[in-house]
Amino acid sequence: MNKRLISALSVMSMIALLLCLPACSTEYPLTITDTAGREVTFTMPVERVIVTSTDAAEAVVMLGAADKVVGISDTVQKKGYYFPELKKKQSIGKWNALDFEMIGEIAKGGEENITPDIVLIGYSYPDKPYGIFGVEKGLKPFENVKAVALEFTKPKNMTHELEILGQILGKEEQASDYINWYNKKSSSVEQAVKGLGMPKVYAEWSSTADLSTLGSGSGFDGVLSVARGFNIANGLKGDYPKVGWEWVVTENPDLIIKRQTQSSDQTQIGWDSEPSSDTAKLQSVRNELLARSGAGGISAVKSDRVYVMDWDVLNGLDQIVGVTYLANLLHPEVDLDPVAVHREYLDRLGLEYPEDRTFIYPELSSED
Repeated sequence: MNKRLISALSVMSMIALLLCLPACSTEYPLTITDTAGREVTFTMPVERVIVTSTDAAEAVVMLGAADKVVGISDTVQKKGYYFPELKKKQSIGKWNALDFEMIGEIAKGGEENITPDIVLIGYSYPDKPYGIFGVEKGLKPFENVKAVALEFTKPKNMTHELEILGQILGKEEQASDYINWYNKKSSSVEQAVKGLGMPKVYAEWSSTADLSTLGSGSGFDGVLSVARGFNIANGLKGDYPKVGWEWVVTENPDLIIKRQTQSSDQTQIGWDSEPSSDTAKLQSVRNELLARSGAGGISAVKSDRVYVMDWDVLNGLDQIVGVTYLANLLHPEVDLDPVAVHREYLDRLGLEYPEDRTFIYPELSSED
C-alpha cells in the first residue's frame, strides 16, 4: 500500500477523533464483550476496519460504514459484485490465513506507532488456528490493533452482534433501524408458520467426499427452526457432521436442500433464470442426488421437494431472506413473499434486486 496514502489515513483518523469529541454520545474507554466471550476495550472512536469475512463486511456496509474499511479478506474481494464499495480495498490475505505483516503495515499508517482507532472483525472458531484467538496471537506484535469476534451467522446472536458493531462504529442509530426491520420480518415468518407441523429436512453441506450436513451448532439449524422445520441432523455431534447416504434414506426427510455456492468467476448475485447454462448446471447437481441408491423411496423425492439453494442468502445479515425462502419451501400454503423481502434487503444494502436471476432451483412459481 502507498505509504503516503496510509499516512494520510492516519491523519484523517486523528482529525475525525478531534471533530467527534464534542458531539459523540459514546463514552471512552468503551468495553464490549464479543461473541467469543472476550472483553475488548476501545480508547477512542474506531475509524478504520478490517473485515475477514463476507458476513462481517455485509454488516459494516449495512451500517453505512464502508468508508471505514481499510482491509478485506479474499472472500470479500471475490464478491466484488456484492461489495462494490469494498472490492478495491487492500487485501489482507485469505480469510483463514491472514497476512499479519500487511495488517501491521495498514495499522501503522506510515507512522512509528499505531493509532488505536482500528479494529479487525472475524469469526470466533475457538478451536481453529484462524479463529479469533489465533488472530489475536498473530496481531500480538501490533499492540493497538483490536480483534473482535462478531460472526453474523446465527439468528440467536444476530441482533446482539449488530448492536455491538453499532457501538464500535458509532452507528447505533443505523444498527437500531436494521434490527427493527429484521425483527419485523422475522416476526412475520414466525406468525405465518405458528402452530404448523415441522417437516423433516436434510441439508447437504458437501458431497465431494463423505457427505456432510449441518448439525445443531450451525447457523442453518437456527434458521430452519425459525422457519419451522426439523433438522434431521439436530442430534448429531459437531456443526458439520459426516453422514452416510444410507442414513439419509433411513431418516426419510420431507424436504432436501442441497447447498450451492457462487462460482469464482461470478459477476452477479444469484443465477441466470432458466433456461440458462446456470440452471443446466444446477439441474446436473440435483440429478446426481436424485440418482443415488434408494433416493426414489425418500418422501422429499416422491413429492418433488428437492432443491438446490444459493447459500449466500442463509448466511450473514440476509439470513432473514433465507428464513423467508425456507418457510415458503416448507409451508407453501402460508402468505409469505420471500422475493419482496429479498428486494427490500438488497435495497438497504444499496443494491438492486436482479429480476432475471434466481436463488433456488427448481425456481419457485408465483403460485408457490
